Amino acid sequence: MNSKKIIPILTKDSEGKDECRTLIKVIERPTFILKTREGENRAISPSQRNGNKKESESHSSLLTKVIDTRAVLLPCLELSNCIKFMDENMQLSENTLDYLYDQQDFLVIGSVGAQGVGKSTIMSLLTSDYIPNIFPVQGLSHFQNGVNCTTGIDFYVTKNRVIYLDTQPILSGSIVDYSISFDQKKNTSDFASNESNLELQSLQFLAFLFSVCHIIIFIQDWFVDPNLIRFLQAAEMLKPSSTTTMDQDYVEYYPHILFLHNKAEIQDFMPSNIRMIKWIFLFKDFYNKTFASSRLQTHSGLDMSLYPAENQLNLFLIPLISTDGESMFYENENELIAKLRKKIHGISRNAMTPSNLTEKNWYHYVSKVVEAIKKSHLSSEYGRLMP
Repeated sequence: MNSKKIIPILTKDSEGKDECRTLIKVIERPTFILKTREGENRAISPSQRNGNKKESESHSSLLTKVIDTRAVLLPCLELSNCIKFMDENMQLSENTLDYLYDQQDFLVIGSVGAQGVGKSTIMSLLTSDYIPNIFPVQGLSHFQNGVNCTTGIDFYVTKNRVIYLDTQPILSGSIVDYSISFDQKKNTSDFASNESNLELQSLQFLAFLFSVCHIIIFIQDWFVDPNLIRFLQAAEMLKPSSTTTMDQDYVEYYPHILFLHNKAEIQDFMPSNIRMIKWIFLFKDFYNKTFASSRLQTHSGLDMSLYPAENQLNLFLIPLISTDGESMFYENENELIAKLRKKIHGISRNAMTPSNLTEKNWYHYVSKVVEAIKKSHLSSEYGRLMP
């Protein structure tokens, strides 16, 4: 039933007469709904046509954004084993670029140490959650032939975007023997002896890692070697600048360095044993005094404590692991490796350049660093001053 409204209307016949009020009944108009018949094509107004066009464009742009987002969130390819990143002559491999992506959340970890200290073993332990024995280790044939298991730099990247760089041993005697045996195939040496060339090559590799890694793991298997510490200081001096522009807000980049002592004895981990306490204080006191003026980040919380503390030296001990993969340590050896991995993955990542790098941009930055090291006048002069 339709509702009715009564609206008063005022009319004036003339001035001075009484106003007459007339009541008019107004009935609400019915509402008609027009519906297009099925299959009937009707003309569309330009406004409707433009509106539909805008809606379709916005829908397509939204769909494109969704597709792009899905492309970024797709799981990344994972290597089944390590590949060559750089050869012994510091020539980069272009195959590495196929496994890098345009995203900025990545971590680069490099290992440094003398021959036989267990660099590849430590790197394989850190990646054991993905695939066991990623980096090959030295076998009996390597010892018999006096050759290195790793030449140049080996590369592996996890699906969580952690890049591991396993480097050839520094100051390796096998490299000297190789260069002497094949010296006739190479150009004339720039310096007086093959030992000087070997030292300069090792310094260049280490200076390269100082420029392109977030964390450097310096591995030793015995007490501190002062010659290797001096070697680290020389490589820091030869490290090329990470930028060519004068940016006042940018601080020159230096990586975190972790001093890792491998193949420790079981007694060194016993809380009741005073040897461990002496080792820790001996190492900390030596490293603190040696790197007092260094710009390397040596106090980043990469230690064996459960909770982070201020002014703690980046010092870690790993027990002796036998050749068959079994640890000569107590049952919590896996927890010790997991603690090291967790602390490394949670480290703060400082910017290597004034602009944030993606993984692919990092590779191009690496190529520039290699060229800068090869053409470095400081490295050349340092090599000529060697005894």
